[in-house]
Amino acid sequence: MLRSMVLYNMFLMLSSLSINSLLACDILDDNTRAPGDIIIGGLFSLHEKIISLKKPESLKCAGYDVRGLVKTIALIHSIEMINNSTLLPGIKLGYEIYDTCTDPTKALKATLRFLSKSNSTDNCVKVQCNYTDYEPTVKAVIGATTSEVSIAVARLLNIQLMPQISYSASAKILSDKARFPAFLRTIPSDGYQTKAMVKLVQKFQWNWVGTIASDDEYSRSGIDNFITQAESLGICIAFQEVIPFYSSIQITNSRIKEIANIIINRTRVNAIVIFGKGSHVIELFRILGTHNISKVWIASDSWSTNSHITHLENIQNIGDIVGFTFKSGNISKFQNYLKKLPVNAKNFNTFLAEYYRLRMLCANVQNDELEMCISNNTHHVEVDKQAANKAMEIQHQEDDFLVNNIEPGVISNIQWSVTALAHALRNLLKCNEGICWKSFDFAPWKLLEELKKVNLTDEGTRIQFDPSGDFMSGYDIVIWKFIRGKMEFNHIVAEYNIKEDNIRVKDSRLNNLEVITSNCSNQCQPGQIKLSSESQHTCCYSCANCSSNTYSETSDALQCYPCLADEWAPSGSASCHKKRNVFLDWGNGFSIVLLTLSASGIVLIIVIAVIFTKNVNTPAVKSNGGTMSFIMLTSLLLSFLSVGFFIGKPNDTTCRSRQCLFGISFTLAVSCALAKSLKILLAFNFNPANQNQLKNLYNSGLITGFCTGLQVVICTMWLVFNGPRVNKDVSRLQKEILVECSEGSYVAYAVMLGYIAFLALICFTFAFKGRKLPENYNEAKFITFSMLIYFISWITFVPVYVTTHGLYLPAVEVVAILSSTYGILCCQFFPKCYIILFKKECNTTTSFLKNLFDYSLKSTNIVTNSQFSRNHSVHARSCKSIKNNNSHNTLSITSDSSVQSNRITGVSRKRCSSW
Repeated sequence: MLRSMVLYNMFLMLSSLSINSLLACDILDDNTRAPGDIIIGGLFSLHEKIISLKKPESLKCAGYDVRGLVKTIALIHSIEMINNSTLLPGIKLGYEIYDTCTDPTKALKATLRFLSKSNSTDNCVKVQCNYTDYEPTVKAVIGATTSEVSIAVARLLNIQLMPQISYSASAKILSDKARFPAFLRTIPSDGYQTKAMVKLVQKFQWNWVGTIASDDEYSRSGIDNFITQAESLGICIAFQEVIPFYSSIQITNSRIKEIANIIINRTRVNAIVIFGKGSHVIELFRILGTHNISKVWIASDSWSTNSHITHLENIQNIGDIVGFTFKSGNISKFQNYLKKLPVNAKNFNTFLAEYYRLRMLCANVQNDELEMCISNNTHHVEVDKQAANKAMEIQHQEDDFLVNNIEPGVISNIQWSVTALAHALRNLLKCNEGICWKSFDFAPWKLLEELKKVNLTDEGTRIQFDPSGDFMSGYDIVIWKFIRGKMEFNHIVAEYNIKEDNIRVKDSRLNNLEVITSNCSNQCQPGQIKLSSESQHTCCYSCANCSSNTYSETSDALQCYPCLADEWAPSGSASCHKKRNVFLDWGNGFSIVLLTLSASGIVLIIVIAVIFTKNVNTPAVKSNGGTMSFIMLTSLLLSFLSVGFFIGKPNDTTCRSRQCLFGISFTLAVSCALAKSLKILLAFNFNPANQNQLKNLYNSGLITGFCTGLQVVICTMWLVFNGPRVNKDVSRLQKEILVECSEGSYVAYAVMLGYIAFLALICFTFAFKGRKLPENYNEAKFITFSMLIYFISWITFVPVYVTTHGLYLPAVEVVAILSSTYGILCCQFFPKCYIILFKKECNTTTSFLKNLFDYSLKSTNIVTNSQFSRNHSVHARSCKSIKNNNSHNTLSITSDSSVQSNRITGVSRKRCSSW
């Protein structure tokens, strides 16, 4: 860019000089021309470089480029095609084509010729304020080949707004119409080429890419665009290397060696993008070919079809080359023209003459090395007679060598450039019906305006410039293959569509590159996330497994996502799994034990109920409360049945039923025990003088009903306001959802259990006060024992319940229910059953009353005959196990008990063993 600006600033000084002397030297030598009514200028690179200058003399070029010759012939052929058509009737197009030698300075000399005034005798460029009516020698310029040269030329052509149409200069900067208003091109901007390259890199999931660029406008612009677009999509650039463009060969080659060493050492960088000069790529590959490395080289259009590279030794050892080329049209006519070039070339062509001279020098060289020979022997002039005769033969036969050097995309672009110019001229000159009505003496800017309006279709190709002066034709993607000992690059494997912004694969060979990886770090698998490293590049990272209950389902995920509440995932999971519902089910071993104990209790109650029913009128049953015993058995039965509501999958109904069923039923059992203990206390521990009054106040049914009814009220309020309900705890267990009953209001739950404990405490107190009953009458002791069992069970239950969580929490309460229920059942019913079944002699009214009588005599100190006591003590000990008192008989003991005792003087002295 700086070089172009300097050259542009020099223009005013140069333009005042006559170019007569130029025409007498290399300008005339390094050009080919044909006369015509309208002259079209052409700028082509027929040589690769100029020889360093020590004096401001004629520029000498080296490195003849056969492909440059083919492009020049393509322009000539296209102009001849227009002249042979009826598109511009009565008008012949001429041309002046100059060799730029790939150098802006050389190109500027030719541009001065283009800008010189038409029909001027001194061929000078006049300096004037207004160029609106200025008519230069040529009306439009086609070229140049490179962006570096095109930018320099465009700066000068801007002065007269002379149309410039390039066929291969793709630098993005040239799309800026504020700086280059007269520049057009039949190719897309490099912005699209780099976008296609990024798409290709993305396709193979490469994120660690190297870049190499020559230090010229085209390469810098292209590589900068690629880096910007790549980094915006998360692709990291491992290294950015630049090769000097204008430095000496020694400096340039030294820098290339340094870059080669970087490539060899960066083993994880397997994809490298190169925007550069062909000679630079040749030198780089010559070094790398000896190291047998395997990389993917992404080639820009500047060298993607460079045939010189294909002839390098060991070129097959550097890896795969994927190149981007311009879309091509139908060039079959040009191919036929080129095959018969000696016949078709009617005008003298300086460039073609040089080509034939070089062919004479390389007459004995094989075709594989012919192009290299021509390039290296540009300055050789010694030609033997045999070689000269060989060259003459070449000039009169079809030449497939030139055909093999055709670049289809570039040739098509040249043809489209001439076609666009011809149609613009037709519109400008108002040509129709075999005649052009306007004079062809016009200023170039008028032709530029018509060029911008061109819109036509040529053999299926839309020829139209967008507002930036670019074509939107797209790109072909070629892959180089080593076939039969020769590297070939004419294999189109895909194409890039600019409008759709996608790559369409046409040959599966492109997909073979999928096995190549070019990543700074190994890809994080699903179930992992990327952790940034100390490197400045985001593509360099380490991988870490997702924690439990989180997942990542894509590769290289940036974060782990939490599972849903009803899902779980192990560490490093790529997906979540549904949690299964768990509860204390019927098949659980612990459940079976608890249900067995509950069923056993139910069976025992039924058995006891049958025994009591058959012996309902015996003293043992009556002393146990008579009808109240059956109420108590029923309440204990319901307590055992409530266990079933704690097992199995909970629902709202079972959750509400189980606590209330247990609470009310067990309250009823404790209420019955309370009424019994109160009877005993009234019978033995109160002043006999007050017993009649207390007897009138005592009502067991009222006591039991009131105590139980209060519990019913508590449970009802609990259910109404905040009762138990089913709850799914998704957080407590990792892999399961715990389906459990939430007690709703734990205050109400505590009140319910606390109320039972309060009744049990009163019952225990009353029973404890009757602990001094006669040894053979121990009913109060058994009530005390049952309440102690209750307290032990539920005092143990509270801390265990608070600290236990999970599946077996209901079992904790079931154990407390079973232990307390069995405590009442065993302590208050088993002794009676034992007497009924095994001590029938003690289950008589006489035996029962004798025990009551003995205790009454002892407690009132009216026993006067110790012998009588001894005679009856044996009988009394045998009936030790009688537990409960018949309330009616107990309260009937009065001062005439001595009379009643006379009735039992004849009782059998047989001993009743105590239970």
